[in-house]
Amino acid sequence: MEPFSLTVNPLNDAHARKRSHSSTQLSLKGKIMERLAEKSPGAKPKVKKAKRKEEERRRAGQAEKSRPPSIFFGDSLDLENWYSCGEGEVSEIESEAGSPGATHSSASSARFDVHPLYQHVLLYLQLYDSSRALHALSAVAAMLRAAPAAFVGAISTTSVNNTYTPQLSLLQNLLARHRISVMGKDFYCPIPQDSHPHSFRSAMYLEIIISLCLYFLRSYYSVHVPATLQDLAGNRAMQLTGVEVLTLLFGELAKATGGSAKGFASFISDVLSKCKVQKVVLHCLLSSIFSTQKWHEQGARGVNLPAVEEGLSEDSIIDLSEDQLDDCAAVQSQLLRLLQSLVGGEVEHMNPQQPMASLQYLHGQPITAQGMFLCAVIRALHQRHACKMHPQWIGLVTATLPYMGRVLRRVVASVTLQLCRNLDNLIQQYRYETSLTDTRPQWMALCIPPDLILTVLEGVTAIIHYCLLDPSSQYHQLQVSVDQKHLAEARSGILSILHTIMSSVTLLWTVLYLADSSDRPAAAACSSSNINLGSTKNLRQQILELLGPISMNHGAHFMAAIAYVWNERKQIKGPARNKVIPTASEEQLLLVDLVRSVNAMRTETVMQTVKEVLKQPPAIAKEKKHLSLEVCMLQFFYAYVQRIPVSNLVDSWPSLLALLKDSVQLGLPAPGQFLVLGVLNEFILKNPTLESKKDQRELQDVTHKIVEAIGTIAGSSLEQTTWLRRNLEVKPSPQIVVDGATLEADVEDLMLTVMEASNFTPSVYSVHALTLLAEVLAHLLDMVFYSDEKERVIPLLINIMHYVVPYLRNHSAHNAPSYRACIQLLSSLSGYQYTRRAWKKEAFDLFMDHTFFQMDSSCVSHWRAIIDHLMTHDKTTFRDLMTRVAVAQSSSLSLFTNRDAELEQRAMLLKRLAFTIYSSEVDQYQKYLPDIQERLVESLRLPQVPILHAQVFLFFRVLLLRVSPQHLTSLWPTMITELVQVFLLMEQELTADEDITRISGPSVAGLETTYSGGNGFSTSYNSQRWLNLYLSACKLLDLALTLPSESLPQFQMYRWAFIPEASDDSGLEVRRQGTHQREFKPYVVRLAKLLRKRAKKNLEEEGSGRVPAWEPGRLMLTLNGIRSMEQLLPFFTLLSQVFSSKASVRLGPSQGLWPAAPKPCKPEGQKALWSQARQHIEEMVEKDFLEGLIKT
Repeated sequence: MEPFSLTVNPLNDAHARKRSHSSTQLSLKGKIMERLAEKSPGAKPKVKKAKRKEEERRRAGQAEKSRPPSIFFGDSLDLENWYSCGEGEVSEIESEAGSPGATHSSASSARFDVHPLYQHVLLYLQLYDSSRALHALSAVAAMLRAAPAAFVGAISTTSVNNTYTPQLSLLQNLLARHRISVMGKDFYCPIPQDSHPHSFRSAMYLEIIISLCLYFLRSYYSVHVPATLQDLAGNRAMQLTGVEVLTLLFGELAKATGGSAKGFASFISDVLSKCKVQKVVLHCLLSSIFSTQKWHEQGARGVNLPAVEEGLSEDSIIDLSEDQLDDCAAVQSQLLRLLQSLVGGEVEHMNPQQPMASLQYLHGQPITAQGMFLCAVIRALHQRHACKMHPQWIGLVTATLPYMGRVLRRVVASVTLQLCRNLDNLIQQYRYETSLTDTRPQWMALCIPPDLILTVLEGVTAIIHYCLLDPSSQYHQLQVSVDQKHLAEARSGILSILHTIMSSVTLLWTVLYLADSSDRPAAAACSSSNINLGSTKNLRQQILELLGPISMNHGAHFMAAIAYVWNERKQIKGPARNKVIPTASEEQLLLVDLVRSVNAMRTETVMQTVKEVLKQPPAIAKEKKHLSLEVCMLQFFYAYVQRIPVSNLVDSWPSLLALLKDSVQLGLPAPGQFLVLGVLNEFILKNPTLESKKDQRELQDVTHKIVEAIGTIAGSSLEQTTWLRRNLEVKPSPQIVVDGATLEADVEDLMLTVMEASNFTPSVYSVHALTLLAEVLAHLLDMVFYSDEKERVIPLLINIMHYVVPYLRNHSAHNAPSYRACIQLLSSLSGYQYTRRAWKKEAFDLFMDHTFFQMDSSCVSHWRAIIDHLMTHDKTTFRDLMTRVAVAQSSSLSLFTNRDAELEQRAMLLKRLAFTIYSSEVDQYQKYLPDIQERLVESLRLPQVPILHAQVFLFFRVLLLRVSPQHLTSLWPTMITELVQVFLLMEQELTADEDITRISGPSVAGLETTYSGGNGFSTSYNSQRWLNLYLSACKLLDLALTLPSESLPQFQMYRWAFIPEASDDSGLEVRRQGTHQREFKPYVVRLAKLLRKRAKKNLEEEGSGRVPAWEPGRLMLTLNGIRSMEQLLPFFTLLSQVFSSKASVRLGPSQGLWPAAPKPCKPEGQKALWSQARQHIEEMVEKDFLEGLIKT
């Protein structure tokens, strides 16, 4: 097979043969047309002759591949490797032509490495006169424009049948020679029998014109031809004119076939098939897309690869430089118009079992059903460097929707997803370029048309509305019958990806919001970004146009998609912790804004649609393991209810009631039930009263049911201990600390760990249920049940308390989260007088429980509120407590009672009485003060009971904080006496230790009998109980010194006994009655000296040597317990130093511990300082009540 090229000059034909061994195919451009131009019979024949001429011209060599490889793409439409070819599937363009010359030698073709997408290309092996050919072709185009119907009618019905005229004979001969040259033979070789000119006799002129135009479209110069820029531009003009003629022709044919008999349509279809129009057009399109991608990648890498290792690539054979100038845009643009006119005129031959999966051209299939078509569309839309072409590709898809037939679902799903990806990418690029985000996207578009985002959005709108709405309303002008079955498939396809579409659209909505609320003017944003948002108003309008009809016709899917996106937009780490109902992020709130902007979604509609979603959630591709669509839907709805006007909420009460009622019965996951309660609570907060009695009663019923459901979840961490009685205890299982944002993930992880470790399933939501009830229940019930209906609340509360009390009885560490939540709940309920019946007895029993003070410091404030309400709301409870204390003290110790237990019981009651007073207002129990003083004195009468006396000192501290100074006058002598006794006791013990030789106890002279037992001091005085007593006494002194002197005027008279008064002659000897006496040394100084001596011996005692810094108004002693007396050394040292320093003298001795406060302090500054100090003191006293949790 010898490749030849024909010279341009017809006179030199015989001499102009050239051998070219670098090309497998032959291209011929006959110039014999001049001979035909001389004859001009009638109009019609002339037209045909002109066409014939074109044909001749067009017959140049074709770069046909000998061994056609194949190309596949999978269902996923991952076309990144769309050009990695297999073998044997991309069929040759000319192979089915029927000419015998079609066999190629594989030996010669093996040298080439040309991509199969270029198999349609024909090569000119020498220059031709493009201007003459263009003139002839333009004439055809002009006739088509001038009288399209008549012209098309004539060429469709006139055949090349006159063999007796020389022109027509020559024409047929030329056609035959072109055919064999395209097959790779010599233009001048003898014509084989089956390619004889007579075989063209039956061909219509229509077929000849189409073939010629396709030849011109496919022809390029070989790189070995020295073509000038003018030659290349001429060839480009020929290609564009050829496409234009074909577009005009097919547009007219589509009209003609529509109105004529069926036979004509079949004839046209056969002509297209015979000329391989669809195949050539698809190959041209795909190769143009492939070329632009290849050039862009080479440009990006800065490489130009002229040849590939063992052969020549297409770039080293075909001269594509003219295409490279505009990235094939001009040709591609015309081809898209041609394709659109082709699609409209096709007759589909059904062959449903053929897949769209390969890039092989499938004969008998319409263009839209070809894998090549979908591949071309997706690849073109994927190209970020060719964005200027995207609008035309989108236009092609939307215009051809009615002709998609059975592939409609496949095409619309793929194209819509690709457009959404493009939209996401454009938005990310815009955010990056306007500095809204720092992350540079990988996909950065180039050559972006000004309104690209709007165009993409309009494209998505057209496609989705076509599938989801009745297409007859949109495409009524087309006489196309759309198969409802195909439409239904496409509809379900679009609905299944609606969440992805919503994700992209809402992302754009967010960016529009940011652009509108940005400080920068729009012009500045445009200049910094390649992407011009244009008018944000237009984009918003387009988004609402897209979503409005969807929400009207497919509300449940629309809301489910919103719920899915809601989940995507949640904050990774929210600042608000410990919330059962997570706080919505700003992006999530914009979803609420979007739904409110959609006209079709009135409040009532939203409620009905949400109910529909909860009842029957639409199937959404669940990539996320934890996604519960119902919970996300309710999270959205909760935020929605928070943000709509009260009037809307009131007007749609019946719908809301229906939603709440159904939610209770649906058995939603626990987080969903929490949100239902949240929604109810929001409604009550916004609209406390309903006008109709019936509505109010229904509201109460639904509230009752919802609260009961949450109560059941709250009790799910309890188990029954006996089968006879309802006796509940806490299961020994871990409990999650509340954080609504990651609730489901936390639960999932916990479930996995626990189920691996043990055989029981913990109830993971009980803490959350309790926390939520604590937040909303008390106020909610108060609003829902009016004053005359409060009685109806009690049974419900008794039921809730049945679940709450077992948690409060359990003081173990693992139950701490539940304990905290329950105490908060009880605290909130106790604030309402009418609830008292439900909790009074249980609260008092818990208060009297011996483990009561084993709790977390965060719970104390709640217990203070409860105890205050418990004791204040009636007159009997406090008296009952006082009686208990009195009875415990008056009961004589019988022979059969355990003395230690009896004393512990007394101490316990005293401590609870102290806590009750600590929980009250100042002077609230002032009238009971004589009784209280009597109880304290009785306690002090018992000798050798450090456990009881330590509580007395704590009680003294509480009284200093809760009773006005004038009422405490009678108590001071007792307090001072007891303090002195304890300090003497400490001094004696330290002195005894000093004298190692004395094994028996030291002399106890000077001690009152309160502390002296019959056996003097035993070593047990250094036991933990005695140490606790010492610490408690020191803390009383610390408090007395820290409070301002005006708060404790009586104490000022006794200060000198405890701390050194700063006077210059301190420590001098004075003569009295003729004897020498040392001046009295305060207890603090004496104890500090003794403790220092002991500390030198026991250097290992940690903490005893360090003296803390002193701050005015703050307690110095913050230890909760001591293990030895040396730990008190820093306290005594600090007191002896601070008060004996010269600096403090100048301010006078009566200032308490305020001497170092700056002098020019303003009264308001002093007040603020004191309130801060007071708070610190309260906290320290609070801590001294606590006994710590039981560790598990």
